[in-house]
Amino acid sequence: ADALGDLEDTTTTRDADQKYLDDLTATCEQKATDFESRQQLRAEEIEAIEKAIEIISSSSVKGHAETYLPALAQQQLAGSSPALAMLRADAHDQAQARVAQYLNKRSKELGSRVLSALAVRVSDDPFRKVKKMIKD
Repeated sequence: ADALGDLEDTTTTRDADQKYLDDLTATCEQKATDFESRQQLRAEEIEAIEKAIEIISSSSVKGHAETYLPALAQQQLAGSSPALAMLRADAHDQAQARVAQYLNKRSKELGSRVLSALAVRVSDDPFRKVKKMIKD
């Protein structure tokens, strides 16, 4: 009778342990899958950020100074154009807007909150109030 009771207790314990092991294995597999998907998302976010940096540093943005400043300086002497600093700021604002738009698009495609937050920070201009005060 004691042997049958011990056998029943051992069998119950073994079944409970097996259930725990199955649950733990499933949890680990789920976490590994989640980790892999997050790793892929981070790689795509890094790629999007690199693309944004490439846009900012591209010759289409960098070359504006060499291309337009000599002509603008001559126009400035005639008094017919805005200040060069304002023109440079406008080019910077355009590039900043392009980067923010690209990051926002990629964040929606990837479902990335990190890229979305970065797009918001890029689109916000910390000197907007100062510039407005200078213009006024």
